[in-house]
Parts: sequence; C-alpha cells; structure tokens
Amino acid sequence: MGFNKSVGMQLAVYSTVIGALYAVFGILEILVGWGDLVGTGNSPIAPLEIAGVNIVPPDVFGGVMLIIIGTVYLTGIKQQSKGEREGISFLFVGSLLAAIFFGVYLAIMLANGVGYVFQFEDWLEWIWLDDLRPGLWLFLTALPGAYLAFTKKTWRE
Repeated sequence: MGFNKSVGMQLAVYSTVIGALYAVFGILEILVGWGDLVGTGNSPIAPLEIAGVNIVPPDVFGGVMLIIIGTVYLTGIKQQSKGEREGISFLFVGSLLAAIFFGVYLAIMLANGVGYVFQFEDWLEWIWLDDLRPGLWLFLTALPGAYLAFTKKTWRE
C-alpha cells in the first residue's frame, strides 16, 4: 500500500494527538518548574501527583524539549493530511527526538538505580517512580508511529 491521502489523514490525526500530548506535558513541566528556575520556589501550578507518584516533575529544560518534540510532530500535519510524503519526515524526526530523549531519561534512571544498589549516600531513599518522567512514558505512545514511519518502504519510494 502506497502513501496516499487516506493514509496521510490517519497519520495526521496520529501526529496531532502525539504532538499535542508532548506539547501539553512540556508546558506543564515548565509551569511546575518555573519557581525552581527563578529561585522563588513558587510555581504557577502545583506538581501533579497520582497516588504519590509525580506525573509532571518540575523540569523547565525537559519541558522545553517536550515542546520541541511536540512541535515537530505538529508541523508535519498539513503535508500528511494532503497525502504528501514529505510530511512523513516530521514523523521520522519527531520519533527520533522522542527516542533520544527516552534514552537520556532511561540512562538517568539507570544511573540512579546503580547508585541505589551500591548504597551511595545520596541515593538511599531513591524510588524508581521518582524518575518516571513524561519523556519516558510518552515515548510508548510514539512507538507505533515510529514503527510505521521506519518500516513502510513503499511510503519512501
């Protein structure tokens, strides 16, 4: 099956959802972390927690990266909906950036886990759920698009 307008519309809807999720969580991370960045400790919104797990941590720079990834996804929507193959490149790049960001956060989580296993003083009270950031679990939503973008050779020909 080649890349046509019908497939492009489906990818455009998918890119819209993924891009919006990345952008919204990026904005939330910035708002939660703003007080830490400027040194006042007062952020416009409180950290978002579910069952004691921090869903949106205070991370301004991580939030900026999430917004960039979301913007890349959202930029290709117009071309994808028209059935133009050039729109797939935004899905490629968005998926690549999401994978890189996922890898960075996974490396941080693993490093903290090593510190906990070796009982370093700073990591004695570390819980792996503390490092569960939106960049990690949002990547799981981006996997289907990455799979489609990288495996459909007929779309690239």
